[in-house]
Amino acid sequence: MKQLFDMITSIQLSLGQKITLGHYLIAIIIIILSVCTYIELRFLEKKLVSGEKIAEFFDATLELRRFEKNYFLYGQRSDYEENYAYIAKLLALIENSHNDFVMLLTPTELTHLSEEILLYQHLMSDINESNRPIIRDLGKNIVKIAETVAKTERKLLKENLNRSINEFLLAIVLLSWFGIVIGRALSHLVVRPLRLMEENMDRIATGDFKKLQGQSQERELRSLERAFNHMLEELETHQRHLIQSEKLAALGTLLSGVAHELNNPLSNISSSCQILLEELDEVDIDYFRELLTQIDIQTLRAQRIVYALLEFSRKKDFKKEQLQLNNLVQETLRFVQGQIPTGVTVNVEISEDLLVLVDKQRMQQVLLNLFKNAMQAIGNNGNISLHAQKANNNGIPMVDIEINDTGPGIPAELLPKIFDPFFTTKEVGQGSGLGLSIVYEIIEEHDGEIRAKSHPGEGTTFLIRLPIGI
Repeated sequence: MKQLFDMITSIQLSLGQKITLGHYLIAIIIIILSVCTYIELRFLEKKLVSGEKIAEFFDATLELRRFEKNYFLYGQRSDYEENYAYIAKLLALIENSHNDFVMLLTPTELTHLSEEILLYQHLMSDINESNRPIIRDLGKNIVKIAETVAKTERKLLKENLNRSINEFLLAIVLLSWFGIVIGRALSHLVVRPLRLMEENMDRIATGDFKKLQGQSQERELRSLERAFNHMLEELETHQRHLIQSEKLAALGTLLSGVAHELNNPLSNISSSCQILLEELDEVDIDYFRELLTQIDIQTLRAQRIVYALLEFSRKKDFKKEQLQLNNLVQETLRFVQGQIPTGVTVNVEISEDLLVLVDKQRMQQVLLNLFKNAMQAIGNNGNISLHAQKANNNGIPMVDIEINDTGPGIPAELLPKIFDPFFTTKEVGQGSGLGLSIVYEIIEEHDGEIRAKSHPGEGTTFLIRLPIGI
């Protein structure tokens, strides 16, 4: 069975051709079994006809004896004629059904039976008191032989019927066996690649847009895989556009914060310049030097803010570099400083020497999205805390980052969905549902992990694990 299964599944045909081949194989098996069954039924039919001739012969011998006895008892001419007619019938049956008798009697026995009937006929044609006992003995012997032949015929017919029944059962078993083999082969050929395709679709639905690897040999499924791969390329293109759009949206959100942050150094610069202009006639070199130093410091501060903003907004290829985590977090916080309500406190606890191996721009986008979510969750009053520490993952040095807020938390039934693309609990128009999905993808790009834990009324904590910079 395994060899037949392997032979069918190894045939290099298209899916439709394999299904057609399976149907043809089943049809051929049914035709073969049907032909065998027809031949067997025809054979049984011949045996039944032969049995009818033998039964007719035996019945004729009984009638022969009956009319013989009646003639001997009553001497009626009609009984004699009936007896003689049955003698002729017996001889005609032996002559016309010679092949049927040959199967039951040896040629010698058949010749002996014919001779006894002929002798019986001769004695009946010249009947007298002296040959009556001989006629009776011959009649008895003919009946005995006929009875033996009839019993043999019934036995053979019963054996043939039993053999036919066994053959029918064997045919049913073989048909079922072949059906199971071909059915399993078709299931393997059709269901397995379709199930694999279904698994790939489930993977794609979770946001994993890796191309299908062309594992199917069937032409139809290869064509479908090519179509899906083309669709995945389009999806990746659209996803990149969505990510860029989400980043621009985040950029727009933090611009007001950056404007607030820039306002402080610009105010200092403006004040210092006004003082210098007003006291230009009263030259105090030390005081002027102090004011010019402030102008220089505040100008550099404004430059750093503008540079960081430009760097964040610029489209760059993915490139990991070793960075101080604390500096990265502080620089990112400056983007949203102006957005943090006065009643919200942000606490950061990160060792100065803690390094991470990340793409700066993408990791800032992760932190911005998480900070923005936390601020939206807690409203005007609450705490946001971020702390990080070294960790070990199967001998690989990592960094664990926890971002916690004191917001209302996330219901348990929604927690598994928060990283799904386009999933959002906000009202229509208030969010795209891509923020956390993008966070998840960026962390995966860094060979890291992210998960969330939350309880209603107890806030939410995002746990990030990243490779450590060495």
